[in-house]
Amino acid sequence: MGLQEYFAQLSRGVDLVAECSGLSAPDLEKMGASTQDAAELIGLHAIYFGPTPYTGKQRSAIDAARRNGHCLSTLHHIESFTRRAQGRLATWNLRVELCSTPGEHVTAVARRRLREMRVPREYCERAMLRQHPNGLATLTVTGNGLDMADAFRTIDHKRPGESFVARMLGKAGAAPAGRTRVTTMAVLQLEDYGKLVRRERDDVMVRTTSGVVVTGAQLVERACAGEGLITVISRAQGAVDLYRFDRFASLKQRTMLAAEHPTCAWPGCNTPAERGQFHHLTPWKHGGETNVANLVTLCNYHNGVNDDDPNAPPRRGRLTREGGKIIWQPPPGDKVSG
Repeated sequence: MGLQEYFAQLSRGVDLVAECSGLSAPDLEKMGASTQDAAELIGLHAIYFGPTPYTGKQRSAIDAARRNGHCLSTLHHIESFTRRAQGRLATWNLRVELCSTPGEHVTAVARRRLREMRVPREYCERAMLRQHPNGLATLTVTGNGLDMADAFRTIDHKRPGESFVARMLGKAGAAPAGRTRVTTMAVLQLEDYGKLVRRERDDVMVRTTSGVVVTGAQLVERACAGEGLITVISRAQGAVDLYRFDRFASLKQRTMLAAEHPTCAWPGCNTPAERGQFHHLTPWKHGGETNVANLVTLCNYHNGVNDDDPNAPPRRGRLTREGGKIIWQPPPGDKVSG
C-alpha cells in the first residue's frame, strides 16, 4: 500500500471503525495492528457501533463524523474530551456536537463547552492544616468574606506566618485588627442625563437633555446629592469620573475601577480589586495612557499572564474594552469562526 492510499484509508475514520464489527483486539493484531491501535479501534467501535440507550444520538454522531470527514486521530481527539463530561447523556450530547464540528475547531469548541458544563464549586466555612516536610505548614481558613479580608490586612507579608500567629495568639507587638469600612457607591448612568462633551482639567463637561452644559460635579450634585461616592459610567466608554462632595477621593482611578469591577476583571477570578494592580489595556510602552478608559484592575497572576504585546506569540488571551465594557479576547487557537 502506498502512502497516498494509506492516508486515504485513515481519513475514512468512522467507516474504518465500522469494519471492526465482529472482530476482537487479538483478531486485529493478527491482521498486523499494534496492540495500542487494536485496543483503540475496538474501543471506538464499542462507542460508535455498540449497544447504547442513546441510539438516536449515536446515529447523529456517525452521520456528522462522516459528513465532516473526521479521520481516526480526530475521533480519538473527540473521545479525549468526552471522557471529561459528567453523565452519559452529557457525554453523548458533547460527542454529537464535536462530531458535527469541523476538525480544526474541535479543540476550541470542546474546551468552551466543558467550561460551561463545569459545576461551580460551593464553598462553606472550613479550616485545613497541611504539614510540609521542611517543618513549615499551611493553614487554610474559609469564612465570612469581610472577616477574612480584615484578618488578611493584619498580616505582615514580609513575615506572614510569624505575624499571623502573633495576631491570633495575642502576642505583644501584633498589629491591631482593622475592620473593613463599607462605603455607599452610587452609579450614575451618563446617557440617562446627557452626553459627554469633553474632559476639562480634572472634571468632565456634560450637555444635559435640556441643552445646558454643566460639569460632572454639578450634574452629580443635582442628581445624587444624598449618596456617598458616585461614579459616572457611560454605556459607550465605561467609567468616566468619580465624585465626592467635600473633595476628590484619594486613589481616584483605583476607586473608579473598583466600582466597575469589584474583583479582578479576568473571567472567573474573584480576587478583590483592593488586592489587584493597575493594568494598561494598551501597554504603556505601546503608547497607552494612564486614564480610566485604558485601565482595569487585575490580580497579580492575571496581570502577569495577560498578553500585553499584540505582536508577541499568544499565550492566555488579553483583556480589552469594547463598547464601554471589558471583555476577554482568547488567543487565536481558542477562537471559533462563525
